[in-house]
Amino acid sequence: DREARVLRYREKKKNRKFEKTIRYASRKAYAETRPRIKGRFAKRTEMDIVEADISPESSYGVVPSY
Repeated sequence: DREARVLRYREKKKNRKFEKTIRYASRKAYAETRPRIKGRFAKRTEMDIVEADISPESSYGVVPSY
């Protein structure tokens, strides 16, 4: 019984994946369209305030979407 459990543990350990996986495509799409300030999500009202402080030619705080 123990040998079977250890064997199962070793098999699962071999098949582990450490790369990032996207579980919900809808959440990813929503996150990509949300406004960000310095890489963090911001409310629309906060975005209007910060846009006044940042000059239009700078790309500070803009997160590229691939």
